Amino acid sequence: MRPANAQQAVQHMEHLLARKLTGKRSSRVREHLNRAKRIAAIIHYQFQVGPYQYQVKHLRWYLATQTAQLKPAARYRHWLTIKYCVYALNKEAHWMGVLQGSWQTPATIKTLSNDEALSQSGQPTSL
Repeated sequence: MRPANAQQAVQHMEHLLARKLTGKRSSRVREHLNRAKRIAAIIHYQFQVGPYQYQVKHLRWYLATQTAQLKPAARYRHWLTIKYCVYALNKEAHWMGVLQGSWQTPATIKTLSNDEALSQSGQPTSL
């Protein structure tokens, strides 16, 4: 059943993940539940669908637009929460390939230019 409002979408998300996430509720499980509730409210506001009606485009939209300004570690945590939602919906075989993106790594690797690498090595740069 499609949720009538964001509050019902949040309740549906809590019901969906409460069955699938294992562990102590005072640990990371609670963080994932709270994050999943926020994700459900945002997606419902944008698309008027609940967790049981999600399509891969809804989750991809969330990761691409709503986490764009977050630090890489925070984006990764949102990715993990969405991954748990996908597993709870039994859609991992079809959706995980489409949900590839820069949010899948907890930190970005900074690459140095040649000039920066030479100046950090202590050797003089030639002109």
